[in-house]
Amino acid sequence: MSELIPQECDVVILKTGERVGLMDQLDETHFLPDYGVETPEQEEKTMAMMPISIDDIEKVVYRPKGTLK
Repeated sequence: MSELIPQECDVVILKTGERVGLMDQLDETHFLPDYGVETPEQEEKTMAMMPISIDDIEKVVYRPKGTLK
């Protein structure tokens, strides 16, 4: 089975070990991440709206049905 290429709406594990949702794909290699709001640190990262690169992503762990490419 080949690795999934990250896309909008996926849930991924970053190389830092953090689990994030990909809210919006800005271009071929950058996404706006959703770190969650369970802790003040997560909320601060999400609200900062700092794009992450596809190179920051370790693997895709969830893809909603109907979004397979």
